[in-house]
Amino acid sequence: MKSHTPELVALLNSSTQFLMADLFTIRLISGTVVRQTSADISITHQGFTYSHQGPLIKRGRVRTVLGLEVDTLDLTVMANSAHLLDGKPFVSAALSGTLDGASVVLERAFLSDWSLPPVGAVLLFSGRVSDTSGTRSAVRVIVKSDLELLNIKLPRNIYQASCLNTVYDASCAANKAALTIAGNVTGVNGTGQWLQSDRNETSGWFDQGVIEFTSGANAGTRRTVKAYTSGQFWFALPLINPPQVGDTFTAFPGCDKTKATCQGKFNNLPQFRGFPYIPIPETAT
Repeated sequence: MKSHTPELVALLNSSTQFLMADLFTIRLISGTVVRQTSADISITHQGFTYSHQGPLIKRGRVRTVLGLEVDTLDLTVMANSAHLLDGKPFVSAALSGTLDGASVVLERAFLSDWSLPPVGAVLLFSGRVSDTSGTRSAVRVIVKSDLELLNIKLPRNIYQASCLNTVYDASCAANKAALTIAGNVTGVNGTGQWLQSDRNETSGWFDQGVIEFTSGANAGTRRTVKAYTSGQFWFALPLINPPQVGDTFTAFPGCDKTKATCQGKFNNLPQFRGFPYIPIPETAT
């Protein structure tokens, strides 16, 4: 059941004409909150101002059904170079991963007059960004409802050779802060696929880890490290803005969930939850 206020019920029951506007709240994993409205004027609701001067957001339909179903919301965001997201041009920031994992809330506000605050608002959709794609001037954002969090494989604990933990989670207990390093870019080739750094960790140390830029055009951008060899970071996804010599970054290592990595890289064998010595199904008797 959707919640509502007595004032909103009174408006809908007493008037044959009322005004409506969509309210979008986008909360990035960095903590930045973006509030936009589909109206031609900015709207203030519950102490927050939803701007009409940002990028144009066009949404798909939302559904209300009985039972539990993971629904999706399609958003098309049309922006120019003046529209910023976390301090960077909206389109390039979104395609660089700034929207990854962001939460999105869509509400429908009801007004009796554009000069007055909304009488009330109804929640239409709530979820997290699952995918982004786009062009130079527009970004398509696919948001999956919060019910997706219920998609958990059962039984949770199974017997397998690789570790059941997610690196750095509560069960793993590896200290991410202690393993995070700072570095500088010392060489590039202009493609945005890799960089050479001043780091001297052993090859493979940062494989499946994450690198985040702290200066330059990519400041705040994160990438999964596909491979690391002799100070060279290869990205799983190329950067839109190729890094430049002198850019700074932080990085932390990833984990392939094997016993050797748990012991050799993280010195965390007591937390290892894999079963490397069980026979594979083809040879089990």
